[in-house]
Amino acid sequence: MKNALIFLIPLFFIVHSAQSQFLIPGEGFMDVKLGYDWDEIEWELGFRGFKVDKADIDSASLAVAQKAGIDFDFMVNYQCIMWAPVTKLYLKDNKVIMMQFSSYPEYNKMLCADIGTEEGLNFWDNSETVKKIYNNAERFDYGDKAYFLIKEKGLVIELTNDEVRSMFIFKPEME
Repeated sequence: MKNALIFLIPLFFIVHSAQSQFLIPGEGFMDVKLGYDWDEIEWELGFRGFKVDKADIDSASLAVAQKAGIDFDFMVNYQCIMWAPVTKLYLKDNKVIMMQFSSYPEYNKMLCADIGTEEGLNFWDNSETVKKIYNNAERFDYGDKAYFLIKEKGLVIELTNDEVRSMFIFKPEME
């Protein structure tokens, strides 16, 4: 039995790491979904995070939400989640309307290694890859970061030093 476990544990990690996990714009990531209320997200993520009033939110986060057409009441910051690189949630009427997934905290780099979009965009891809996959992406710059908005998909991509480092997902407005 011990030998079987020694064999199965590495096999689990090989199979798990070979499977990509998708951020699905307009929907969510695994069991973390847009439209959930804060309590449901707390249950899925394992803890509540830190509430940030709209007046105290950094200007870059506000700019991304504004460009995406997201009106929100407050934001929740997360750090060091064991299984998902969720760093910010934007909530309106206590429902999640936009999420940020980020590779910035050192811990999240490992979590982002096999995460991408269904179209094939992954963390650390460059701006040329973004333009190739999303040829209708609208670029805007804020500070030292470049952003690509794909509004009809519900996706904002953030690049630092020409590498995808964050992805924001939201429900696109239906025309």
